[in-house]
Amino acid sequence: MTIAHVYLAFLIIGTIGLLSSLIFGDFDHGDLDHDFGSGGLSDGHDLHSDTDSPKILSLRVIFAFLLAFAIGGGSLWLTHKGLGAQVIVGLISGVAAAAITFYLMKFLYSFQGVSNIDSKDFLLQDAVVTIGTANNGMCQVEVDSTGGDRLFMAKEANGEILKKNDIVKVTDRKGTTLIVVKK
Repeated sequence: MTIAHVYLAFLIIGTIGLLSSLIFGDFDHGDLDHDFGSGGLSDGHDLHSDTDSPKILSLRVIFAFLLAFAIGGGSLWLTHKGLGAQVIVGLISGVAAAAITFYLMKFLYSFQGVSNIDSKDFLLQDAVVTIGTANNGMCQVEVDSTGGDRLFMAKEANGEILKKNDIVKVTDRKGTTLIVVKK
């Protein structure tokens, strides 16, 4: 295998990788647009958080490095320069392309909205009991939010027994448990 084959392999891998990320979207996190339903997690938090950000060794950054390395080193190979010069130019162009890709992704990721929903956002809002009061005094309520209905564990403030479809008002919270009062 000659160095020309290495440049060609890097060129093909980098090109296919970057094109597939454009076509199929973000596969750096293993997320190919799956949906876990509108309920989110039982504690009221959505599955994605504001910690989603590009990683320095993400697939896009690696593919950009490979593509630029192949272009930089391969262009010197075509002009019959030495192997050392080819590798140095390949590394410099690869690192530069990887850095540009990383910072461009970081800039674009900064425009993502935060999808975490905190139970304190529902204070003084009405909710519907979806599962009545259990022996431990807890029940489940559904609260309407802009992102869809959310389910929370709740406890009636005065110890009243709540039944399914009762309307309650959220008055407080303890952790992720809502404190409600029957209307």
